[in-house]
Amino acid sequence: MKKNYENITYLDYNATSPLREEAARAVMETMNAPHNASSVHSLGRAAYKIIEDAREDVAALVHAPAAQVIFNSGATEGNNTVLRHFANERILVSAIEHPSVLEAAPNAEKIPVTPDGVIDLAALETLLKKKKTGLVSVMLVNNETGVIQPTADISALARQHGALVHCDGVQAAGRMVIDMRLSHVDFLTLSAHKMGGPQGVGALVLNLCGITPTLLGGGGQEKKARAGTQNTAGIAGFGAAAKKAAADLKKFISHTKELQVKLELKLCKINTGGNAVVIHSVNAPRISNTTLFSLPGAASETLLMAFDLEGIALSNGSACSSGRVTSSHVLEAMGVAPDISAGVLRVSTGWATTENDIEKFLAAWEKITARLNQKKAPERKNA
Repeated sequence: MKKNYENITYLDYNATSPLREEAARAVMETMNAPHNASSVHSLGRAAYKIIEDAREDVAALVHAPAAQVIFNSGATEGNNTVLRHFANERILVSAIEHPSVLEAAPNAEKIPVTPDGVIDLAALETLLKKKKTGLVSVMLVNNETGVIQPTADISALARQHGALVHCDGVQAAGRMVIDMRLSHVDFLTLSAHKMGGPQGVGALVLNLCGITPTLLGGGGQEKKARAGTQNTAGIAGFGAAAKKAAADLKKFISHTKELQVKLELKLCKINTGGNAVVIHSVNAPRISNTTLFSLPGAASETLLMAFDLEGIALSNGSACSSGRVTSSHVLEAMGVAPDISAGVLRVSTGWATTENDIEKFLAAWEKITARLNQKKAPERKNA
């Protein structure tokens, strides 16, 4: 399948991933017939089988029973479904959560993080002891820094104080091993397009806590857990992407780790002394596909525009602000100084990223920073 962005070096997988060939094929094949899994005729039964097969593949990716997977429109819906179910109870959320969590629970109390962006477990324990809590919500992997949160430890603390745990697993699925049996997370949200599936489809995966949060009523789909005609083609693509991601997981981790090490070593060699870059959360456990770094004194918007002119697509962090370059609440929660966070960029790699993509980025970075240094030289001279 020929991609229609041949001239773009794509390094923004945490925003969305290019569609995998397997997923595209599954979507197109399913769309060739009028599939509605609620119909009782043969086409309806065929749709039902497509959905159930995909449910098995998504469940296998996170080591959960297939019956516990509820398909929906994506992680934002899943996050809202869980958070709103607990709206009348005390909710604790990490200070670095995605906006779909923070805005779904505006009255939630924030759990602080360390300067490396890891949940402060001692602070969480203090908060849990303070007052009865219904839900703790902490993302598995931060979408900006790539930091992996200690969800098993978080779940253990929550259980000791009678709270359930919700985990936004969007940036982790297909990029690291997820085992709901070991993490003891009660609710896990997933999104297909982060792992090479189609946009507009995701899942809420339930552990055996006995609670099924619902947001949409009006139909019996998804065992009455999520009303509305199922997106059969999207679910088929989700299942295909999940199956491929699971099969390639070891290779993915190895390959993206090599790219990450190369990228970060060369960044530090290109920018030294007073012009050195700051790689955020470098001492914390991180996902292998994400590097968040800053050039002190620079502006993210300027850097992003320069890269765009070079044909390189990346981000300054979260891609959920309607195309705006905004300051990072994640770096603010980590205590990063404004002059450093103002010049932040995120490189996120994925299933189709090559070593040549990283070389192109580094060549462009060297060119862009050299140009910035030339502009600064007259300013220093005049000063």
